[in-house]
Amino acid sequence: MRFKSRVILGVFDESDSSWSWKSITRSSTSWLVALLAVLWILTYQYCRFAYSRDPTSYFFDGTHGYDRRYSLHREQQAYDFIRAANGTSTPPIPTQPEPFMCIGIATVARTSAQQYVRGTIGSVLHGLADEERQSIYLMPFIAHTHPSDHPIYREPWLAAISNRVLEYEVSDQDRARLQRFEEGHHFRNKSMYDYGYLLEKCHETGAAWIVMLEDDVLARAGWYAETVDALSRIKRMTSDDGWLYLRMFYTEGLLGWNSEEWFRYFGWSFISFLVLLVALIGARIRSPRLQRNLSNLNMVVVCLIALPAFIILYFMAGRVSMQPFDAGVHEMSRFGCCSQGFIFPRAIVPRLIERTRKAMDEDYYVDMLLERWADAENLKRFVAVPSMLQHVGAKSSKGWGYDESAGTTWNFGFETHPFSRRIT
Repeated sequence: MRFKSRVILGVFDESDSSWSWKSITRSSTSWLVALLAVLWILTYQYCRFAYSRDPTSYFFDGTHGYDRRYSLHREQQAYDFIRAANGTSTPPIPTQPEPFMCIGIATVARTSAQQYVRGTIGSVLHGLADEERQSIYLMPFIAHTHPSDHPIYREPWLAAISNRVLEYEVSDQDRARLQRFEEGHHFRNKSMYDYGYLLEKCHETGAAWIVMLEDDVLARAGWYAETVDALSRIKRMTSDDGWLYLRMFYTEGLLGWNSEEWFRYFGWSFISFLVLLVALIGARIRSPRLQRNLSNLNMVVVCLIALPAFIILYFMAGRVSMQPFDAGVHEMSRFGCCSQGFIFPRAIVPRLIERTRKAMDEDYYVDMLLERWADAENLKRFVAVPSMLQHVGAKSSKGWGYDESAGTTWNFGFETHPFSRRIT
């Protein structure tokens, strides 16, 4: 039986063909299907390799996704810096009456032998130029009512490289309250008190910017210059009292495809279908060769089978890989995690201190407090990309039950930062 296939905006003849191997191998549709299938399979295999470290990807490899690369290099530099600092006797003093930034790091002793805070402080200071270091007021906070409970308290390097080693200087009533928090393992309440206390002491230095770091992070080389650039960008974008913080750490695992946006994803997929269909029809109208070879069936294969298959592969590859943030500063008022590192403008800090005092007996953490308060006050929040920090604490300071989440609070992009194998 011979038939004619009606084509949109054109008519052409197709030869009759029976279901034989010879006819199939001669069919342009068969070759098209085979070509697209091979291309899809090759792309799939490429995705398995290329996106195995993207936590938002179907291809994420949990076995090797958390492999440490740059953080190991940076950790070694940090510990080398701390070892060298044991021979230093005089801490550097800021040249300005009021430092550019105060860096507060509250630290508590881990139950494990490893005290991550050594690497935190070492990585913050390693590689700084003299003028950069002199603009920083470094204030580690030994957050124990008995400071000697912390293994680093009497280590020589701590006083040697700090502008002030902060201890509790509080009333007897507050000290008794803190001891109850410690003895009762009320980590949330105590961490809220400590955060407000450290903010207050940093604010008293007169610093323009207050940097709050957790004690189990590593700072990337060059973090200071990137911070200065990021803060200058934000100042051009908004007023000092119109935003809450610059986030120094984020985890990509919360930046995947969001169910709230599926309608938008579908809309762009449908637009892609229409664009491809119109392009194929237009090409067939203008090309006599395509009029002979691009049948309606071929167009169905391309538009209704191949295109959806590749769109599915696009989403499988992961949002972080397919729609990555450009380097620089971005507004991030949602999906930010966690409280590893924030930079606050001086103007907002007194209000934030007051908010932490009110929240001391509330049952949530500092990052939750910040997000709820920012939402209520309509304060903007920003993030620096790429992440300036990596979280390396496999053992949580919050106590039992949090170690699993601590180990997966991770910035995967941090590990891809280029570095020389030669340690300096």
